[in-house]
Amino acid sequence: MCGRFAQTTPSADLVRIFQLVMDIEVAPRFNIAPTQNVMVVRDTPKGRQAHECRWGLVPSWANELKTGRAMFNARSETIFSKRSFAKPARQQRCIIPASGFYEWRETPAGKVPVLFTPSKEPLFRLAGLWSSWADDRGKLTYTTTILTTSANDTMAPFHHRMPVILSDDTTETWLDSSLTEPKQLSPLLKPAPPQTISFRPVSIRVNNVRNDDPSCWEAYE
Repeated sequence: MCGRFAQTTPSADLVRIFQLVMDIEVAPRFNIAPTQNVMVVRDTPKGRQAHECRWGLVPSWANELKTGRAMFNARSETIFSKRSFAKPARQQRCIIPASGFYEWRETPAGKVPVLFTPSKEPLFRLAGLWSSWADDRGKLTYTTTILTTSANDTMAPFHHRMPVILSDDTTETWLDSSLTEPKQLSPLLKPAPPQTISFRPVSIRVNNVRNDDPSCWEAYE
């Protein structure tokens, strides 16, 4: 599961890492929650671009936008068979850059947030899907979801699921719009090697979604 994460990588670094065809200006976010806007990377006919999406995928056929509140994550094992995700899984894939994501540890003092960050890479490349939804007036809202898989040994003490984290090479495959078959894409959707993830307890300010600043990453006391 991934219900809270951060996007703090400088804009210029995102342009370089993902070879974006256009410059971007993205404000750092330290505590992103579902239904908030996030930045995703996707392939387009004009090249690789960054795009703002509402976190919580809403299928194009859904009756209302609030459908996405329950679809901020998608189980990677079933994305090609479930109606909500089957089309995006084949045609509308994206990467969600993340400088870290959170899980919680139960303690006698209450829930303590634990921040998971890359051990060596500058960021996590989370596998995602995107979709577009139009209201009755034709106004489009772009939405996204983060794919999850079974937990690796680093994550297992905290949760039985974790985000699908892609490598530089598998990112290229995931964003390749010419690939549409499950047999080509499903092998990418596996737990990341345990040694690629580090973690540390951080400030309980993360528990409140209204707190979104660098102090969220201060060491837990």
